Amino acid sequence: MKILNKYISILIVLGLISSVSYAEDFKNEDPVYHVVLIWLKTYRNEMRINKIINASKELKNIPGVLEVSTGKVLRSARVIVDDTFDVSIIIKFASKEYLKDYLVHPIHIKIANEVIKPLANKITVYDTIIQE
Repeated sequence: MKILNKYISILIVLGLISSVSYAEDFKNEDPVYHVVLIWLKTYRNEMRINKIINASKELKNIPGVLEVSTGKVLRSARVIVDDTFDVSIIIKFASKEYLKDYLVHPIHIKIANEVIKPLANKITVYDTIIQE
């Protein structure tokens, strides 16, 4: 039994070392921002906006997600500003690899299919690499 515990301890240490080196692989990558703009079926409906904002907080539990910011549109008189959407979600990832993993993660799929898509008339997504 002592030998088995010793091997398990060695495997755990090796796993920790390899996960640290995996994180190091992305250390020098620029972060990726996933910008989601949502137009609701019911224009400017506060209850539905808040439902999306509250559900989006769960996205922080997905590996590789560094930040999740949500908000309502800021109305503008400037012609160049598109203020026709209702709610935004901006997610910062450690790398583009984490974005790929996020897209198929069960939490993301559940929120997208059960909360956002039923309320949305239109969804536009922009992915961008930010050079910090």
